[in-house]
Amino acid sequence: MTSNPWSAADIEDLRDLVARVLEVAASEFTEDTDFVDQFNVDSLLELELAARLERKYRIEIPAAEIATLTSLGHVRKLVDRLRDADSLRAESNN
Repeated sequence: MTSNPWSAADIEDLRDLVARVLEVAASEFTEDTDFVDQFNVDSLLELELAARLERKYRIEIPAAEIATLTSLGHVRKLVDRLRDADSLRAESNN
């Protein structure tokens, strides 16, 4: 199985992207901070976050997964899983 390990720079890029979408400082949240509880994130912001993640990482986030974008940790895991799936598909096509 192919893995896409995250480097510190990748995590910080992801943190910065999330901070821009939520319009908060990147230092205001950890991997475990709940975006809904802490920043009153609603479904529209979740959609915006999903769209930005899709563009940046060239992934497709299924509609059912958008509601799981509730913390940086969840975002990281989802993006990582989808990137892994894309890598596996690309390898199987070669």
